[in-house]
Amino acid sequence: MDCSERAANNEKKIIDKLLLEDDRRVLEYTMTFINALGNECLGRSYLLQKQDLVETLVKILKEEQGDTHLRQNALGALQKFSLRRKPQTIMI
Repeated sequence: MDCSERAANNEKKIIDKLLLEDDRRVLEYTMTFINALGNECLGRSYLLQKQDLVETLVKILKEEQGDTHLRQNALGALQKFSLRRKPQTIMI
């Protein structure tokens, strides 16, 4: 099962759309969801199928000022993803 929807003959992942959302609350809830999903091995495997997710989280971490909910969840997700070699390399 894939968390995606069909739009104009292109498959766009919902998570991609949510991470690009302008609404701060939607972005925070999406990051909380990603962080929670990263707790499980299968969740990390699913999320890491998206090639640029780690880069997106690092970007959020760098751009976010202060110790916000969004930044805490991005950091938590990155810590969980660092259990895998490829994300480790990207983060370094």
